[in-house]
Amino acid sequence: MAEIWLARVSGEAGFEKLVVIKRLLDDLAVNPDYVEMFLDEARINARLSHSNVVQVLELGQVEGKYFMAMEYVAGLSVAQVGKKSTQRLGEVPQAVAAGVVAQACAGLHYAHDRSLPDGTPLNIIHRDVSPQNLILTFEGQVKVVDFGIAKAQGRVSQTRAGMVKGKTSYMSPEQCLGLPLDRRSDVFALGIVLFELATARRLFKRASSYQTFEAIVSAEVPRPSELNTKIDAAMEAVILKSLARKADDRFASAGEMQEALEQAMHRAKLRGAPSDLEKFVDATFAAERAEQQALVAMAQKGELTSTRLTKVSAVAEGAAAEARDAYAREPNAPEPEPPPEDERTSVDLLLPLGDDSGRTAISDVAAQKKDDDDNEVGAKTVIRPDFTGAPTTVDPPRPPPQRIPPLYYGLAIFGILLIAAALVWLIAD
Repeated sequence: MAEIWLARVSGEAGFEKLVVIKRLLDDLAVNPDYVEMFLDEARINARLSHSNVVQVLELGQVEGKYFMAMEYVAGLSVAQVGKKSTQRLGEVPQAVAAGVVAQACAGLHYAHDRSLPDGTPLNIIHRDVSPQNLILTFEGQVKVVDFGIAKAQGRVSQTRAGMVKGKTSYMSPEQCLGLPLDRRSDVFALGIVLFELATARRLFKRASSYQTFEAIVSAEVPRPSELNTKIDAAMEAVILKSLARKADDRFASAGEMQEALEQAMHRAKLRGAPSDLEKFVDATFAAERAEQQALVAMAQKGELTSTRLTKVSAVAEGAAAEARDAYAREPNAPEPEPPPEDERTSVDLLLPLGDDSGRTAISDVAAQKKDDDDNEVGAKTVIRPDFTGAPTTVDPPRPPPQRIPPLYYGLAIFGILLIAAALVWLIAD
């Protein structure tokens, strides 16, 4: 729904700071509902100040269009970390998986517990916890991002009945069913992230949104140690408890999950502190770090000003098309042009940023389209990729029960009556 830009704030005496500018795509910026969602995100994030949550610095408006300025975080999404680590190392080290999710738990627990200055609980529920919305910085810090569809006290925009918000593969059973949510829904999503990092396998992703929903609602989770024998029993217990179908059977909070995870790490002698994650990033993603640093250096020299990154723009357009349920949008609409130099105000847009690893669906369940990265479905098996894209075979979801047409019931009853009548006639004869 939005485009993300790296920007530079300039001030007196050579003051300079890199920030991220987020703004709605042009065709959505004129829709009041999407504008309210955007403003809600800014208002929610502005009330959060935690080392594991991306900070919103400013909300502004230029020529009638809102923008949000956020702290610039240099790093990789956890989705990228999982995929690239599996490609290069054959796995995501258990210490890394546990350390990343433990920090995510800390950030979300803070958000869940946040109150207004007068003590009124905000009751924040992220609703979109996924590897794409967790950033692992090059310094080993995990940041929770994108509170765009978070549920919170005082939110202006409301979810319409019959709509589901979130990434389908990372929803909780109650989220899929449209039931009331609390913080334990985010705990379930954290459990999915931890399962997938620890096993390097997708958990609930299926060939269609319907089958994915069905898999989540049944919540039949294989034992992680069956997929990766390196997983310690205590860590496996944390994963399975977080993925309990009933919310009452899960951890009561993300903080409780964090505590259990840290105890499991201690028992298994897993080193997953931020300093350990930084060493892992340095050793595994040196090329990505150098590339980002080079891009920023070029951008600051003005060499990348107004440059569009095709892949990032395509993802942004795809997200808008995914959300066109209620608001018609041509899927092949032209890419919005970057603003001319003379339209820039207090910030200098350097280059767009983005991630091609996932989209957030905001659409009616009945109208869910087949995902672009859907996996093939065989006659007897479902092929589901791991982080590297390599297929792995799992049992297919059970098909829904077939309803018997009423006509068949009528024919069956008529046949029984005929047989009964014949028997009575024979006995009487």
